Amino acid sequence: MTSAATTDVLLLAHRRDAELTERVLKDAGFSCLRCQDGPHLLAELSPQAGSLLIAEELLSPALLRHLAAGIRAQPAWSDLPVVVVASSSPEHLPLKALAELGNVSLIQRPMTQDGLQSTVASALRARRRQLEVRDLLEEQREQAERKDQFLAMLAHELRNPLTPIRYAAHLLQRPALSAERQTHLAQLVDRQVSHMGRLIDQLLDVSRLTRGLIRLQKTSVDLCALTQETLAAHAIAAQSKEILIRCECSCAVWVHGDETRLRQVLDNLIDNAIKFSSNGQEILVTITHTDGRVRWRVKDHGDGIEAHLLPLLFDAFVQADRSLERSRGGLGLGLSLVKGLVSMHGGDITAHSDGPGKGSEFTLELPAECAETAPMALAPTSTAAPSGKDVLIAEDNIDAAEALRMILEGHGYRVHVVHSGPAAVEALQAVRPQVLICDIGLPGLSGYDVARAAAAGHRPELMLAVTGYGSSEDRSSAFAAGFDGHLPKPVAVPELLRQVAGVLA
Repeated sequence: MTSAATTDVLLLAHRRDAELTERVLKDAGFSCLRCQDGPHLLAELSPQAGSLLIAEELLSPALLRHLAAGIRAQPAWSDLPVVVVASSSPEHLPLKALAELGNVSLIQRPMTQDGLQSTVASALRARRRQLEVRDLLEEQREQAERKDQFLAMLAHELRNPLTPIRYAAHLLQRPALSAERQTHLAQLVDRQVSHMGRLIDQLLDVSRLTRGLIRLQKTSVDLCALTQETLAAHAIAAQSKEILIRCECSCAVWVHGDETRLRQVLDNLIDNAIKFSSNGQEILVTITHTDGRVRWRVKDHGDGIEAHLLPLLFDAFVQADRSLERSRGGLGLGLSLVKGLVSMHGGDITAHSDGPGKGSEFTLELPAECAETAPMALAPTSTAAPSGKDVLIAEDNIDAAEALRMILEGHGYRVHVVHSGPAAVEALQAVRPQVLICDIGLPGLSGYDVARAAAAGHRPELMLAVTGYGSSEDRSSAFAAGFDGHLPKPVAVPELLRQVAGVLA
């Protein structure tokens, strides 16, 4: 039997028969419990019992009634095997009463050791399958419970940013609102939309990962440069808590990987380190190279992790500390996503903590492509926008198109807006813009078709695909159609401005 069953056979027989039967069964490797009488057998009856082996002469009408009731009271998955050792003429057996026991087998005297062992083995095999069904049902119940908890958390997390956005929308409709207050509300909306975008991206990525739909676009990636760029993106969040982030990289290390996905891995680790650190603490990121492997460590001095929770950190739908997660926000999917992405790169990630309040350290190992003695210097990128450049926006969401037009005009660009695919193709020839910012799901013609038409006519210097579909496959499709960049919605405005300014500078 499996470890889930405490006893293979509950045996009820006269003393000498019981001793001989127990010896035969133990010789065959079965565990056996001899019951002294009927009440003892009923007391030992439980879902953990493997099977019953009962001599017919001890099956009194009262025992049969109580035994049938006890078996009916077991869980729905249980169909407890009962083996009755009968005399050579079983016609006198109370067959109707025996049928009430359910799964009954008869073995007649005189019986051989092989016959007894074979009958019991068959009963236990059937019981083992029942226990496997029980374990599967329990696992499914736990998964369903975790998903229910997750959906409740998801609703909570999505409602949180919607509330301040609705408040801001109400305030923005009030007359005579000061410019300072308008700026503050706009920044509030931007922060909350960015937060919602991250939640949705995480959900989609975990779904794609579990279904094996993520495809890596591998190139040579300078890990030190990638780390410095990623840390710079978290500077504002760290400064708001007076957290110092230090990066120690003694060598330039390249890995063969997907730059976007590796950035996503570090984003999650740094975001967690900031989230679970107190004001004024330090986060240390180190990159080392040994024996063809690169180690990426993120160490903080924050809340720490209890030892029994460490094995759960990388599981989806599992919250290591629900109260903490709810106070800090998040869906608890980030580390599951990190684990999956690292595994796809042929690497591994581990977590260590000395306990609550003693900080955490995450160590990521990847196969290194090559290494040098010093990291590459990063060239600064300009975000200044030259005036007098034409930008064409193709977006069927009128509110989104108008808001983006206002943003770009505020940075000195001449902006033209269309709301369909055919109109975008016409505007490319009429306006001949230097930049095309194009939604993929346009009416009339898709954004992919617009990009292909641009290649046959006027091809802007920069074509950016803007879409609600943000998988690596969608990104590849955009590049295959001729786009130079792919920005998933909601678009981060600083990134869009950086790309536009970088091309037109």
